[in-house]
Amino acid sequence: MQSTQSLKRRIRAVINTAQITKAMEMVAANKMRKSQVVALNSRPYAIKSLELLRELTKRTSVIPSLMKTPETKKENKPLIILICADKGLAGSFNSNVFRKFEKKFGGEKGSYVYAAVGKKAEEYLSRKNIPAQTSFIKFGDHAAPEETQTFANFIIDGFLAGNWSKIITVSTYFRTTLRQDVLIRELLPVTFNAIDRDIKEIAPEHGRFAPTSEDAGCHIFENYGYLIEPTTKKGSVKLIENLSKHLVEMMMYHLILESNASEHSARMVAMKNASDNASELKDDLQLIFNKSRQAGITRELAEITAGANIN
Repeated sequence: MQSTQSLKRRIRAVINTAQITKAMEMVAANKMRKSQVVALNSRPYAIKSLELLRELTKRTSVIPSLMKTPETKKENKPLIILICADKGLAGSFNSNVFRKFEKKFGGEKGSYVYAAVGKKAEEYLSRKNIPAQTSFIKFGDHAAPEETQTFANFIIDGFLAGNWSKIITVSTYFRTTLRQDVLIRELLPVTFNAIDRDIKEIAPEHGRFAPTSEDAGCHIFENYGYLIEPTTKKGSVKLIENLSKHLVEMMMYHLILESNASEHSARMVAMKNASDNASELKDDLQLIFNKSRQAGITRELAEITAGANIN
């Protein structure tokens, strides 16, 4: 049996660990709420932008380039974007993305090219000896639009140039605090249904951040009150091209925000489990300590009694 001093040291170490994991749990919960708020604040803007783009394309018959399959060379491949976290200690958050990727694309990795969002995605591709076309890392607890701009432009410009036949993302979708699903989406060429889906997915399904009946979907303006200037076909094309590009940038931004919220949620749950396990371990060690101390007292009493009987 361990000495009481050794048990005391272990108990103190477990208590200190529990305090750290509890603090990390609270920090992760706060960051998760902030990530949700950031995503939801841009929801009305995204919905109105989609309404405007849909109405303009309907009335001008202009189809944006990002909604068409680009003319690519035969050897050009689809681009897969892996979206993970920069940090660990988030339970199975990162490994879930890797498992989904392996299950879907593991047998045909040579048929695609790759890009990484997050340090863990970059490290995973490096470990598998898979070259990454580009990496976007160190974007903090929740990325800002200006931080994702360069990466989004790289994706959009490369697609329009015909570098890739399509863009596929593997990322985590935040549903509730206790549930996050890894989804595979085709980002480009974009469709109205895809934009509509992504806007609706900005909010979680349940809780105070869930969408209300007022914003449950995207509704087209009943009264068309827009005048395109210049009124030429060229003017309409330029306007719609810019608007569609902006919406795709927003979709990419929200994919990363979703991943941010999922990461913080997974870390919060992981730290809560660690705190609970530490509490159970402390109780077990305390019980062992009490038994050890009681055994020591009993032994000393027996020695005193034996000595008295000899005298």
